[in-house]
Amino acid sequence: MEHKKAESIIKRIKKRIRSRAFMEASRISEKDFTRKRKLPFTTLICFMLTSLKHTLQKELTLFIGKISKFSNVTKSAFCQQRVKLKPESFIDLNDVLVNEFYSDNDIETWEGFRLLSIDSSTLELPSSKETIDEFGVNTDDNMVPMARISTFFDLENDIIIDGQIAPYKTDEYPFAIRHLQKAGRKDLLILDRGYGAVWLFCYLLSLGTEFVVRLQHNFVSEIDSFWQEKHVSKVMEISKCSEESEAQLRKLGIKFKPFKLRLIKVFLGNGEVEVLASSLIDEKAYPLRIFKELYFRRWGIETKCDHLKNKIEIGNFTGYSPQIIRQDFFASLFISNIQSIITRDAQIELEENKNDTRYDYKINKNLSLGFMKEKIVDILMKDNQRDIEELKKLFLIEPVPIRKGRSNIRKKSKWKRKYFINKRRAL
Repeated sequence: MEHKKAESIIKRIKKRIRSRAFMEASRISEKDFTRKRKLPFTTLICFMLTSLKHTLQKELTLFIGKISKFSNVTKSAFCQQRVKLKPESFIDLNDVLVNEFYSDNDIETWEGFRLLSIDSSTLELPSSKETIDEFGVNTDDNMVPMARISTFFDLENDIIIDGQIAPYKTDEYPFAIRHLQKAGRKDLLILDRGYGAVWLFCYLLSLGTEFVVRLQHNFVSEIDSFWQEKHVSKVMEISKCSEESEAQLRKLGIKFKPFKLRLIKVFLGNGEVEVLASSLIDEKAYPLRIFKELYFRRWGIETKCDHLKNKIEIGNFTGYSPQIIRQDFFASLFISNIQSIITRDAQIELEENKNDTRYDYKINKNLSLGFMKEKIVDILMKDNQRDIEELKKLFLIEPVPIRKGRSNIRKKSKWKRKYFINKRRAL
């Protein structure tokens, strides 16, 4: 299989954006987008993919100046159009991108597996009664509107396969079940200890999905003693599960069956010991030495979440209603994936033209995101392949060195509202 370039994937996306079927599936009412407006359906979608992080009126004026004979479109006109749009339209576009990316493409794998991970986090939301009723608030004295989000991520290919946003008190497991509808055989799931559960292991095995999961202490009595044992790797059979786990499996239409589980000790630099549980029980095919590095590849989803929050600004919403919050959220995930597929092409070119240097280099994600915002209008609304080639050249500016073995200590700070809708920057 050949490497599928960004041009062919974006061509498929543009075809979907311009199709009548997509418009009909994306509108709230059959009457929506039937009259001629300054912001027709296709133009509206493309505008919302330009990463709206500055003053909305300024964003509109600059956008319209690029693509239309109209001198301006008001913020009110934009808001009247966007309420006709289902948030799921951006899920649709992301599915097109993901399916096109994985079809007949030479993707990065580990031992033939896609390396996947799931991570959940929280987002502060704009404060309104409607938002609080829909998503809830945090539990401290601030009573801040919050949502729980989750991403299903390909660690090797930098692709968000699926994203979810739900009320703040939503548990991690319902997210995982929805994500796993897009997983299957030849997938290897790497999860943190919040996902350790016998029923989830059983469910993954029923899908044919392999896994490596860090376990918490007091997981189940059959396993807890392993922390004190001299063994560093051990295969054991899980012969029973709790009533709670059986109830979870029944909801999924699955009956518990005993299964084998491999336990592996990982020794950290600070002297601590972590225990991993894995379905990779063949000790010859998957020797002990591979698991520490394999598990720590999960860090890729942490860096992706940081990119989403601090560079793409996924929590910088453009309105107060749950509908707009969902539009912005799913559009941000899709924007991230567009950046990833173009970055992938540029990275290949960077490596092919590499000079002998001390470090390997990678595309500067922050800088490339800024360049993409300026070019995305031309890429999505015009049919000139040179626009993508020009963007790739911009991505190659100022790559950053890859310094292996570095680690950062997480810093926790007191809460402070990060984004204000009525104080959005104009510069």
